[in-house]
Amino acid sequence: MALARWVSFTDVFFDCDGTLCAVEGIVELARWRGLEAEISALTEAAMAGTLPLEAVYAARLRRIQPSREELRRLARLYAERLVPDAEGVIRALQACDVRVHLLSAGLEEAVRPLGRRLGLPPERIHAVPVRYDPFAGPWWHREAALGPAVAPMPSPLTTTAGKVAWLERWRTPGQRLMLVGDGVTDLMAQPAVHLFVGFGGVFRRERVAAEAAVYLTGASLAPVLPLALSPERAARLRGTPAEEVLRRGLQAFRTGEARFRDPERQARFLAAWESAWPEVA
Repeated sequence: MALARWVSFTDVFFDCDGTLCAVEGIVELARWRGLEAEISALTEAAMAGTLPLEAVYAARLRRIQPSREELRRLARLYAERLVPDAEGVIRALQACDVRVHLLSAGLEEAVRPLGRRLGLPPERIHAVPVRYDPFAGPWWHREAALGPAVAPMPSPLTTTAGKVAWLERWRTPGQRLMLVGDGVTDLMAQPAVHLFVGFGGVFRRERVAAEAAVYLTGASLAPVLPLALSPERAARLRGTPAEEVLRRGLQAFRTGEARFRDPERQARFLAAWESAWPEVA
């Protein structure tokens, strides 16, 4: 009988809000304006798949009209509210030559600083730029004169099917793509990647839990590390702090905090790791 094998991915794409960070950015912006209940309801409907994202995206931004300072405040909040093991997983993947991307429908001015903090190059940080009101604020102060953010710039990421369209254009022969996300907009992209990992550690969406090829119920992103690497590629992590993250990630599959929808695939995945890394079995 042939030994079980698990093959590394070349590119791993992480959603931001509710995946890398334990916040929903647009809801935080709304909270600071006293609009949390209204915007939260629209956002949850879009993330759960009961409303198309394009039906609420621009309307939410027009309603809130965040300032540039509020977007900077949100960037700081993203950094403060990283989910457990998010940074460790990303650093370990990059140490193993896996290309890591941030693929988010969040607002670019808040998302980009997070990507930079995590060591991602600019070309691997993908979010939605916004248009500011050019007629607000004093003309002599260039930044203030931009006024509030009032509309998204054209981007496929503002639509429910945006991530699948974006990833289909990205995919080329020889690449193995993984996407990690919490919402239906992420789940919709499952056909465009080789593995979709649903994350329920911040927000649980029942459709994502039911349909994702892999689903994580725990608060940590540690299971992404053994999913994204082959046991052979992970050898360079031996003796580093990432080895403990790897151990916790594999343990999550044994405790049920992480699971494959296909039990046979989970058995092959664990067998591959147990044969190559018996010390973490």
